Amino acid sequence: MTTTTVHDDIRAFAAAVRSHLDDLPVDEVDDLLDGLEADLSDQAAEAGEHFETPDAAAYAAELRSAAGLPERGAPRTARKREPLLKQVEDGWREVGEVIQRNPVGAWMLDLFGALRPVWWLVRGATWYVCLYLLVWIVVPSSVSGGLLGAILALGGNAVAWAVLLAAVTLSVQWGRGRWLPGNGVRILRSFLTIGAVLALPILAGLFAQGVGLALNRANAVPEPYVVSGLSVDGSRIRNIFAFDAEGNPIPVVQLFDQDGTPLTTVGRDQGPQTIDGYFYGGGGPVPVPYPVPGGNDAWNIFPLRELPAGSWMTPNDIANAEPTDFPFSRVQSLPEDVVKSATKTDQTPLPTAMPQPNADGQLGAVTP
Repeated sequence: MTTTTVHDDIRAFAAAVRSHLDDLPVDEVDDLLDGLEADLSDQAAEAGEHFETPDAAAYAAELRSAAGLPERGAPRTARKREPLLKQVEDGWREVGEVIQRNPVGAWMLDLFGALRPVWWLVRGATWYVCLYLLVWIVVPSSVSGGLLGAILALGGNAVAWAVLLAAVTLSVQWGRGRWLPGNGVRILRSFLTIGAVLALPILAGLFAQGVGLALNRANAVPEPYVVSGLSVDGSRIRNIFAFDAEGNPIPVVQLFDQDGTPLTTVGRDQGPQTIDGYFYGGGGPVPVPYPVPGGNDAWNIFPLRELPAGSWMTPNDIANAEPTDFPFSRVQSLPEDVVKSATKTDQTPLPTAMPQPNADGQLGAVTP
């Protein structure tokens, strides 16, 4: 019964103290009275029957005095809120003081202090690169972006050099405390410095990426351009015209390579096709093969037939393609010495056979 009475007295005392503090905001009162009942309960358990609750009004006054709050009824003076920049500066100053107390931290601060002029130069160069990237985004050019692109953009560009020199000079003068040291400029300088600190790692990454790409381009071996089919010095051959030893045109001739494979102008890897797709749509004649009954079209019979540019290339057009005119009606005949050297008198006569389509559909020699 006694314990219950004590707890009731403590709750009544806490309520009375709260009533003497009702002129304060509720959150401040809660902070002041936090743990009051628990503390008084511990004191009551230790004192036993001799425990008495203090005077509520005097206790509330002591709480006000300890928290630096005005007395009841006295006007409260508003706390002056410091500007955000001043709070940041004070915070940096406190951090610096904490670091200065450590020998290693003090040594590092001295080192960074000695390197401040280097930072001024880097900060100015970073401003220039950021301005260059902004201009590059607004007005795209062939120069690559990033720090490497900004360096390459200098070259003989007097305007770029002037902007870089102005940015570096401004950064150095601001670092020395010169040139418009007013509060407004100080805020601008602080924002620009923070921006340079945040942009520097990104620009360094872009610079490393640009250098890597430049080195890869410098070390890359260009892949040779391979022209499909038959070509001379990289130029694709459209058709072939044969002349005999006397210089007369040969209207139809079959050509084979050293292995007996049909010699074609379209290439062996292009598969069966009814026109030479390389020249299709190129503004000139389009070669077409000769049809072979029971096999694929023959591309090694020269000169190939050709369709004029602009034809629809329908099956009917391809079937009715006309033979191609020779570029010359006659060429110079070969000297007799050349003809004799090309003709072996002791050569064994080769067996003759009618050309037949081979496995690829091309006309090949078949030994009887």
